[in-house]
Amino acid sequence: MRALPPLTALRAFEATARLGSVTRAADELSVTHAAVSHQLRALEQWIGRPLFRREHRRIVPNEAGAGLLPVVTDAFDRLASRAAEIKAQTGRRVLTISSAPSFAYRWIVPRLAAFSDRHPEIDVRLEHSTRLVELARENVDVAVRYGTGPWPGLAAHRLMPGHAKPLAAPALLERHGLSVDDLPLAPAAIAALPLQHEETREHWRQWFAAAGVIGADVSSGAVFHEAGVLIDVAMACQGVVLGRVALAQGLIDRGLLLILDDRPAGAEASYWLCYPEARGDDPVVAAFRAFVLEEAGIAIEAAL
Repeated sequence: MRALPPLTALRAFEATARLGSVTRAADELSVTHAAVSHQLRALEQWIGRPLFRREHRRIVPNEAGAGLLPVVTDAFDRLASRAAEIKAQTGRRVLTISSAPSFAYRWIVPRLAAFSDRHPEIDVRLEHSTRLVELARENVDVAVRYGTGPWPGLAAHRLMPGHAKPLAAPALLERHGLSVDDLPLAPAAIAALPLQHEETREHWRQWFAAAGVIGADVSSGAVFHEAGVLIDVAMACQGVVLGRVALAQGLIDRGLLLILDDRPAGAEASYWLCYPEARGDDPVVAAFRAFVLEEAGIAIEAAL
């Protein structure tokens, strides 16, 4: 009988060593900080020596841990790869997609039924997370990322701009004696309306400065920490937001949200479809890539 360390403890060890943090390992494994710490102590007790040392704010493998890590990583990688191969032999495949909640619910979810109709042999698993998921290690097939790219080891196809513009509901304008006929509004007129913020008030301050409005008061209004929530805030007539047009496009097309001024913020950022470079020919990845590029209005020949 093999004398193996506890497998749960090995998972905690591998995640902690790779991420350099017990907290981040706990988030990845969907357990508590205390649970990971307990598993690490159990593994060290089983082996009979410490496996980590602390450096500044990071926890890193010591000599013993560094010797164990590649063996554990290789074993997990081989196990995951073989399990995926066996699973694929059943005739059905699972496509795991990672995306921030805002893009997942406002862009991916409305299109999943069409993808499933086209590919009934593929089961979709959608994971929404605001952290930067490590696709290969976390068994994620594709991800939609927001940023400027590139990302090492990943193929990335630009789907759409990620810029934001001043958005508000028509009812908010009416409440302040304005209408669609007054659009576009002068930046100074926008500054006089109630403003709402994403993550920091600095975004509005920078936008007004770029528009030539110096000293605009951006001290009032609530601060929200998710781009999709900001769209809901605008829809609820709570104020003007710097909302990402890609997330709000359907509402804009229906007249439920209005672009008050066409000056963009965050014009350097985009939404990207990403997957490990080695997975480009995987039929499941290729099927979703073709579908998403088509939905985004991008010719696949130009993207590849």
